[in-house]
Amino acid sequence: MNPQHPQQPQQTPIQQRKRSFLHGLANVMLQRGVPLPSHLTGIPYPSSFDPASSPWRTLDISSSDLGIVRLASRDVDLFKLWAFVQQAGGSAKINEQGLWQSLLPQFDLPDQFMQLNGQPQSTAAALRHYYTNIIGPFEDAYRKNMVREQQQRALQQGRTQGGMPIPGSAQPRSSIGPMSGTFPPHTAGNALQPTDAPLGGINGMQFPPSQGLTQTPQGQLPIASMGGTPDIRALGSMDATTLDGVNLPLTASGSNGTMSEVEVDGRKRKVEELDDPNTKRVRQKIGDSSDPRNALQTGPNGQNAAMNAPARPRQFLRRKITYIPFAREVTTAGGRDLDAIQQEFAHASQRPLRDLSEWGTVDIEALTMSLRSRISTELSYALTTFTILSLLRIKNEPFLVSQAPDLFDETLDLLEEVAFGEAEDVGEDDHPDSPIITHRKLLDSLLEEGSAPFASLKPKQGLKDHSSGPQQRPGDIILAITNILRNLAFANENHDYLARRDRLLDVLLRLSCLKRPSPDNPFEPLSQSLSLNDLIVIRKDIVHILINLGFTVRLASKPASPSAPESRRARRVFELLVSYFIDSAEAVAPYPCVLLTGVPSHLHNTKPPLLPDSALEVFTRISFSDDNRLTLCKAIPPEWLWSTIEALVHRLPLDNSDFQVITRSEWLTYVERVVMVLYSIAFFSPPAIKKRMKTDRQLSFTKIFLRLIRRLSIYAHPDQRAAFLVVLRRSVETLKLVDDAGDSFDASPSTMPGLAFGMGYGEHGESRIEKGMGLLSGYQEEITWGLMAQKDLDDLVFSDLISLVRVEPVP
Repeated sequence: MNPQHPQQPQQTPIQQRKRSFLHGLANVMLQRGVPLPSHLTGIPYPSSFDPASSPWRTLDISSSDLGIVRLASRDVDLFKLWAFVQQAGGSAKINEQGLWQSLLPQFDLPDQFMQLNGQPQSTAAALRHYYTNIIGPFEDAYRKNMVREQQQRALQQGRTQGGMPIPGSAQPRSSIGPMSGTFPPHTAGNALQPTDAPLGGINGMQFPPSQGLTQTPQGQLPIASMGGTPDIRALGSMDATTLDGVNLPLTASGSNGTMSEVEVDGRKRKVEELDDPNTKRVRQKIGDSSDPRNALQTGPNGQNAAMNAPARPRQFLRRKITYIPFAREVTTAGGRDLDAIQQEFAHASQRPLRDLSEWGTVDIEALTMSLRSRISTELSYALTTFTILSLLRIKNEPFLVSQAPDLFDETLDLLEEVAFGEAEDVGEDDHPDSPIITHRKLLDSLLEEGSAPFASLKPKQGLKDHSSGPQQRPGDIILAITNILRNLAFANENHDYLARRDRLLDVLLRLSCLKRPSPDNPFEPLSQSLSLNDLIVIRKDIVHILINLGFTVRLASKPASPSAPESRRARRVFELLVSYFIDSAEAVAPYPCVLLTGVPSHLHNTKPPLLPDSALEVFTRISFSDDNRLTLCKAIPPEWLWSTIEALVHRLPLDNSDFQVITRSEWLTYVERVVMVLYSIAFFSPPAIKKRMKTDRQLSFTKIFLRLIRRLSIYAHPDQRAAFLVVLRRSVETLKLVDDAGDSFDASPSTMPGLAFGMGYGEHGESRIEKGMGLLSGYQEEITWGLMAQKDLDDLVFSDLISLVRVEPVP
């Protein structure tokens, strides 16, 4: 023994295995470019590596022995941790079943510990993090080598069938890995490749990224449960060499510890075929001596054919190599980057709403000049800004259009110029002799036009002229302006100003008109810039505007003798409103009206049709004043009046199902509007129309109203009579108007005085003798003892009923 070098203490087998484990672990991390600290593995850093740049510099390493790290103020032996994890079936299985918590008692670890920042940390999660980042890459390399060893062993067994091993080869050893005979076979893991994933850490310690672990089947374990200590002595010997920097076993070696050329080539081919599953091999013919498997066939005497066959040089299997060109990844669709669009949309959707103060100051004069310029970009800016102003409420006050008259006038000029190009001729007149075109007919025509073959290829009115360049479609500008006007009409402060601007009503009503019907184009908008679809939308917007302005609209300055433009205005208003409820297919009683939308399961979920109900409300408001009634009387043709009366009478309730529907407040209001419109029309209709209403048997005006009056008073429940009182009064007043059959605007003494609910020109309360039979004289007893006997009946209704049931005295 050399005294200069004292003898080192002999290491136990367990210590030798641990040293080999740490050596392999250090080699794996060295190849990944993140070598472990030397005082952890005993392997010094490479000469070219700077320890200050190591990601493991903050790792808490125990100074008691190699391979031990500190976690929660406890020592954790990495070799012991590796053995426990492999005993349980690998890290993939432990992750799947959540068994990291069961490993804590093996190292005397608590359930939680405090980090440097004072936050509690789960010890099981930290232990998993340590294993994944430090031992995980070594586990992947170990699994890959296990698969390679199995492939090599299977190849050796195929070559040595029949008890005749190939010369130069040796029998496979019993060890299957660095810890022989202990761990089950695993499938191949991921290749050891560096990754750019972010570093993870615990308690301020940063670890390099680890490769993903592959789930493996659980085999036979050296101990029965996780509760005991693993039998490390049963881990076997360490007959291994180095492959990819990891100490791995050799399972088929030559007699001198080296592999023959045939074995090395077979290993390479197996590894290449394992890495490339798409590799195709040429099938050998039966009896081909080049295939070593055919050498195992027996001869006629039962002997191995390879004993008698002459030795031939071994031929390797051919492989087909397929070259696949790289494909350029396309992230766009139609020239648009959809990912960028989605990111921008998500960013815009999360953007908070801007405060009113962030909009800044809007120069109304500059806005007016932008409209006056007629430049495409300026028009877009001006109309967008004006739309926002029409919707804003500053300190609960709307935008007052009266404070910007120039802007309003310029908007009307733009609307008229884009729609018609010039102002309307004063002498131009409509076609009062033509029938009223209903809203339903317009919808049917639009549907028929759109469902025709090659409908999209046919030229249509209102489409954009592509030769005009990058400009807005004229129809879109018109729709934007009508939307602005509708927003302005919602504010009560703008009603008077808008109603006094006769030009506003004239331009809007002109937009709603259609051309004279022709065989080729029966329904064509008067404006060349509008399509039929645009016309339907604009007519709805005009109805919404008139709902707000109805009580303040004046159809003529001199109702007794309206001018031609004023008469035209009155006819257009009447035609527009009546078109929504005059159609014979839709003018039905309440219950059939409900059935038009499909048989409802519950009647209480239904509501009256929106557009007819809105049109009735507008007609009621416009015809409320006597001046507008007189203008309508002078302008509306008798044929239009009679068609409207028939449609309204058909909308009144008749049978029990109709009266059941109108018990709801929405339908009761709808019936009240129908009766009120009938009252207004009966008021300004000429005497000839009233007489026709009284005597026409097909219309049955008297019977329908009498039935309505009886159901709302005599047969109604006492609790419901108060709700029906308004409809009852207006129904009685309408019958009284029709019964008089006179001119309501004639203020001469011979004319009957005006009615209580009408805004007539006559005086009320005059007593005079009425001649002739009353309209309800045939139902005198029923009315007298039924309706008039009610104690809560209104006095004016009572007096009107007395007049209606009068009987002409016998001379």
